[in-house]
Amino acid sequence: MAGVSAATVSYVINNREDQRISEETKKKVLQIVNLLGYSPNPSAKSLATNKTFHVALYLPREEYLYKRCEQLSMIEALSDVLKEHEYHLVIISHEELVKIDYADAIVCFDDTADFFSEIGDKNFIPLIGLDLLTDTPFQIFFQICTDYRALKDHADAHFGTDNYTYVCLEPNNHGIRTLILDTFAHVCFAADGITLPDGNLCYHQAGLRPLVGSAALHLPCDLHLKMEQLYSCMELALNRVPDRDHVVFV
Repeated sequence: MAGVSAATVSYVINNREDQRISEETKKKVLQIVNLLGYSPNPSAKSLATNKTFHVALYLPREEYLYKRCEQLSMIEALSDVLKEHEYHLVIISHEELVKIDYADAIVCFDDTADFFSEIGDKNFIPLIGLDLLTDTPFQIFFQICTDYRALKDHADAHFGTDNYTYVCLEPNNHGIRTLILDTFAHVCFAADGITLPDGNLCYHQAGLRPLVGSAALHLPCDLHLKMEQLYSCMELALNRVPDRDHVVFV
């Protein structure tokens, strides 16, 4: 009906950017798609590619408002990146500690090493720890963490000395908590009822600005770039590409 080949229809429906198809042709194909009420079959696509095009995300349950805000920022950034690569994000409850067969990979955000290991024991698909460090000795996972050393270098250059306090949300993961304390001379973990110290303050989690105030130094941290790195590591794991560096700091 559109007067084009089946291949062209496929390219248009699947948003293939590597094919030269005019906007006029795209509109014509999509108009007829809408007229016929056609929609692609995700099950058929999964069978053809051996992928579900879903990523499962485990989030710890948080009551502290600022931690919930940080979770939302991370979800939005991760969802945007996955959408660019035609993946969908599925958020999983901590109570659902089972074998997951409806996702290509699993992401655990700001969780304990023990929980991460439990997920790994039950699942044999790529597993990614986001802002999570563990020494669990299996190589099907990656760990994507904030580069605190780079943040400190930026703060040192700005203040000239260690005469400042780094303010951040307290991690659930012991490895990340230890890394922060080992990196910065003065650290303040934000929590309910906390009184911030006097003097110079810096932070990188954007949601903390109402707490620390506009005078505090906001350290640069590209959340979208961090999620792009997560996706790249996920692709390495899905394609079983040998890679010796499974801990990536962004």
